Amino acid sequence: MESLDSLLSHRRKVRLTQLGLLAAVVLYLEYITRTGQVNYITLTSPTAMVGTLVDLVRSGTIEPDFVQTATSVFVAFLLAVGTGVPVGWLLWRRQTLYRILDPYLVAWYAMPIFAFYPMLIGIFGLTKTPIILIAYMMGVIAIVVNTANGFEKVRDVYGDVGRSLNLSRVQTFWHIYFPAATPYIFTGLKLGFIYSIVGVLASEFILSDSGLGFRVAYHYRNFQTNEMYAVMLLIALIAISVNLLLLHVEGRLYQRSVSG
Repeated sequence: MESLDSLLSHRRKVRLTQLGLLAAVVLYLEYITRTGQVNYITLTSPTAMVGTLVDLVRSGTIEPDFVQTATSVFVAFLLAVGTGVPVGWLLWRRQTLYRILDPYLVAWYAMPIFAFYPMLIGIFGLTKTPIILIAYMMGVIAIVVNTANGFEKVRDVYGDVGRSLNLSRVQTFWHIYFPAATPYIFTGLKLGFIYSIVGVLASEFILSDSGLGFRVAYHYRNFQTNEMYAVMLLIALIAISVNLLLLHVEGRLYQRSVSG
């Protein structure tokens, strides 16, 4: 229990350091923009970003774009999780298959996924499906690779412990292998979510008539700096919120596995 308490104390220190760093960056940006060291067309102040974002939310103009982007991201992410974790587990169970596919999985990271966008548009038309598929393809590989690596890092002695306790395969998986691989799996989930966001936003930025990515491009082309940074702030808040949620779930799972 002492080691768990020290770990939680360390995490609190990390959180406080992160908040302090964020506050310093915000204050610095506020200073250089308010004093005119940076042209307002290039960068706007954090308070202006927040004020503009509040106005956009109150007016309701950003709500349809937010709903569309959030829906596309979460659909792509859920698909990536629903296939990535089982496939990662399967590759761990089938080591020969894992070794065969490993170089191709690594090469997938370097592949320009957006090259498939015109083909997907030709198949599905100018719908949301190509955007979701691009985001899915960008996020799923990170989940597959990290899940497989996580289970591979579990020491064989853990399986011996499960057998000595007469645990079934399902019990061994849920009570031993899965908790031990949790840090790696959740690293994959966090990366998969970020890649899903990037995939959706970049697709909307390039060819879409709605969504937060389109909204950023629209304000950029029309030199509406406050609105552009306000939308970017909203995107950052979404990414941070989901990341914190995943960290919370990961911490709860870790605490349960240690206390159990």
